[in-house]
Amino acid sequence: MALPSIAQRVLRGWTLSQGETWCSATPPGHVPRRQGWKLHVSATAASAPRVLERALPVLAEHACAFKFAVTTRVLAELTAARGPRAQSGKFLTVYPADDEQLRELAEGLHRATLGLAGPVVLSDRRYQPGSLVSYRYGCFFAPPELNDEGFYEGRLRAPDGSTEPDQRNAWFSPPPWATPPFPAPVTARGGPVLLAGRYLVREAIRHANRGGVYRALDQSTGQDVLLKEARPHIGSGHGDSDVRDWLRHEAEVLARLGPRGITPEVHEVFEAAGHVFLAEDLIEGTSLNEWSAGPELPTVAALWQLARDLTRLLGEVHEAGYVVRDVKPSNVMMTPKDTPVLVDLECTVPLGGKAYVGGTPGFTAPEHLSAPEGKAPLGPEVDCFSLGATLLHAASGINPVLAQDSEPARPDADRLAAIVTAAAPDNPALHALAPLVLGLTAEVPARWSLPEAAAWLAAEPQVHATEPGVALPASAVRRLLDDGLAHLARTADPAAEHLWPRPRSVPPSDPCSVQLGAGGVLAVLDRAVRTGAYPQAETTLRVAADWLDERLTRPGRVLPGLYFGRSGTAWALYEAARTLGDTALAARAAEYALRIPLDWHNPDVCHGLSGAGFAQLHLWRRTGDQRFAARAAECADRVLSLTGTAERGVDWPLGPEHRGELAGSALYGFGHGVAGNAAFLLGAGIALDRPDLVEVATAGGHALCAVAEPVGDAARWPKGPGRTERMGLNLWCNGGSGIGTFLIRLWRATDEPLFLAHAERAARAVHDDRWRLGASACHGVAGNAQLLLDLAEITGERRYRDWAAESATCLWVRAARRDGLLLVPDETLREVHASYQIGLAGVLDFLLRLSHGGGRSWLPDTDEPWGGGDEHGE
Repeated sequence: MALPSIAQRVLRGWTLSQGETWCSATPPGHVPRRQGWKLHVSATAASAPRVLERALPVLAEHACAFKFAVTTRVLAELTAARGPRAQSGKFLTVYPADDEQLRELAEGLHRATLGLAGPVVLSDRRYQPGSLVSYRYGCFFAPPELNDEGFYEGRLRAPDGSTEPDQRNAWFSPPPWATPPFPAPVTARGGPVLLAGRYLVREAIRHANRGGVYRALDQSTGQDVLLKEARPHIGSGHGDSDVRDWLRHEAEVLARLGPRGITPEVHEVFEAAGHVFLAEDLIEGTSLNEWSAGPELPTVAALWQLARDLTRLLGEVHEAGYVVRDVKPSNVMMTPKDTPVLVDLECTVPLGGKAYVGGTPGFTAPEHLSAPEGKAPLGPEVDCFSLGATLLHAASGINPVLAQDSEPARPDADRLAAIVTAAAPDNPALHALAPLVLGLTAEVPARWSLPEAAAWLAAEPQVHATEPGVALPASAVRRLLDDGLAHLARTADPAAEHLWPRPRSVPPSDPCSVQLGAGGVLAVLDRAVRTGAYPQAETTLRVAADWLDERLTRPGRVLPGLYFGRSGTAWALYEAARTLGDTALAARAAEYALRIPLDWHNPDVCHGLSGAGFAQLHLWRRTGDQRFAARAAECADRVLSLTGTAERGVDWPLGPEHRGELAGSALYGFGHGVAGNAAFLLGAGIALDRPDLVEVATAGGHALCAVAEPVGDAARWPKGPGRTERMGLNLWCNGGSGIGTFLIRLWRATDEPLFLAHAERAARAVHDDRWRLGASACHGVAGNAQLLLDLAEITGERRYRDWAAESATCLWVRAARRDGLLLVPDETLREVHASYQIGLAGVLDFLLRLSHGGGRSWLPDTDEPWGGGDEHGE
């Protein structure tokens, strides 16, 4: 029976409102509270109907508002092994009128649901030991507010009138001024954790909804072991088993496989406070993910040996009567001798048997993941696919997950073959292994078996000379642009809260922003129309401009940042108005930009004053209005003040001959650190005739060059601060891509060879990494390839444009077919969303520039005079 129908039978006269996740129940005359102590009643998918039936009379008697998971499927997701820890188990949320009612309800609900199954709610404190009822302090019906980072969150009002975030942690964390409604339980604190009388926990390796993973000292042997924890009632779905049963099953598998030396060996399985723990060998080394993710890809010889070893290991697993189902780089540990060991075998099941569908998209055989429950194929061919996908990732860094096609869908094997064919020419290891990878990931029955793989690997590898990568033809670029713009037109909904559906992978944010809202998409539509090649986009441009024009007049908090605030939105709206010939709209956009607050505490581009300053500089160039020049100068001075007086910042390995104001930047990259702050100061210094700003920016360039780590012809940078963090980040927001974006402009302004050399090294890293990343502008290929077009434009060297065309191929082979359109997925590589920085719009911006030329979006760095008004505009 559907859960809402159970409530409807009892709650006569109440209002029930169903959404995608929750069903809210409100009694007549209900007066909502802003915040307070709330109750949660836990349940599993199997126990939820009974829990609701027992709780309803108690809630009806007290006429108390509440909500519950709208379906048992939703609840199963909330209690899944990999579900969100802070939300796990929260089947029913109760909003008492006051603390007295809360205490009455807690006792009534506890008695009504006693003995039923449900996991512990980690964010709460239990009402009583063993109870399904727990409590926490939080927002009730307060409208979410925009925080400093540009995301909406619930905020609590303190007794002094100040507000603070409603912390949704996976542990009990009420605000200090909220007095708990029940006495705190007496618990021992501060001592070491000793389990089963012998395992002394040294550190937590990771936490998950299913339970933690810990490094522990076995006091009986003096050796370190790995402890895996399974929490009660997690991962139960609609059945009786849960992750505790999975962990016991894994122990049985390891007991069979461990003596072969291909997996850890079991030490003990034990229970503590209802939780099940597995103690097993601690495998020293690194995961295959880390092993293959260094600045340089592994050699052909190393990967050939890896392929042989993994083929042998899986052969032994099959000989023992099991199929792993979830072979992937994070489930392979590489010992200090580069010997692989299989770990995390909870998905391993007997060959030829029946089991629930399990595994990881991209690495588990697609025919297995798409099979009905209990009918998934469990033959050796499932692991053969995983082996091929794992070797593809190890050789190239490619994540083999594919965004689903709509029907009729292309075979995954064909799509993976297109990726391998495109990525292999300038990757010797992948080129050598390509026949094996293609054979192992082929469709059944053509898929290679392990004996076939072993026979092929018996020969020595053939190392081929590196060839140029595959550049995307202009016709394919045009297809992606036509289809992407058509998708934007189809999916715009002016009546919705967000003009385009927002990504579910990130929290709700400002629907007008560049980062995730309509502002960034508007700018791309404007660019498309201005090329003259896509007149059909003008209708959508008009819709988006009118929608933003109306939205910007609504009350609400306005943030100054270029991407998460409203500076980029005003910039985009002004340019769209000019393209549309709407002078009144252009004037309104300019006036809006003049009202954006600049009294701000963050100096960076994404959220702060450097980004706001970029917009003010651009609008000064376009309008000639000196008020924008004055505001750009104000932004520059505030950036200097914030970064020059900060107590902590990045490493600044420069002597007193260099200015050090930017040393207080939080990070090195463009979106949040030195590179972006310095790029703004450089532009402002040139435009405002302020040599001091250029001097500060130049010092920033020297500092960035000093902390770079050369890797062959490339260079890589840490995220910062500190020099112990893993090197090699290569993104627009953090890492070499954004740093090169600044350095090439600094070279153009100063003619200093050092800056050109490091910008070119950053470009080499961008080119080398193109297959390792997703598609997006912020964290992927589309944003990184903009640097290559920068160098092509500024240096005049053709090779950088050729590299950009090769980056476009990465986008082409990733595209999914949706309702007749070929669409590049967002940064998750699974979904298609319009947003600029993590979705389709940023990809289209890169492709428009690649195909039609023009400058870099969101950087006012053309060579035209500053402050000349529209007659000097584009």
